[in-house]
Amino acid sequence: MPANKLPFDYRHNAGIYLSSLTKGQGTLEIQEDVVIDGEFKGEIQTTGFCEVSENGNVDGDIEARTITILGSIEGTCRAKDSIDVKKSAKVKGHLIAPLIGIESGAMVDARCKQTSSTK
Repeated sequence: MPANKLPFDYRHNAGIYLSSLTKGQGTLEIQEDVVIDGEFKGEIQTTGFCEVSENGNVDGDIEARTITILGSIEGTCRAKDSIDVKKSAKVKGHLIAPLIGIESGAMVDARCKQTSSTK
């Protein structure tokens, strides 16, 4: 089984899943999880988690409970709980959260701001 696949792939059960064949633009306001595997330009606001997967490319801002970045993003990421930047990620902009994790190998050109926890 590939390292990036789980026995149960949660990505396809997200409230919004943009596949790698999808290009989107606009504003998403949702109370469910969001997974971006394609290209998206605009703003994402969710009370759930947001993942920009390995193939994902976001040009815009994300606000979510937790954010995981494996692909590319240019913009501001603001999370209530945490932001996790994986080694495959390319990030340019701002990262704002109580917990910010950046794996070795990630390409990050961002200003990081650690906020107090909202718990």
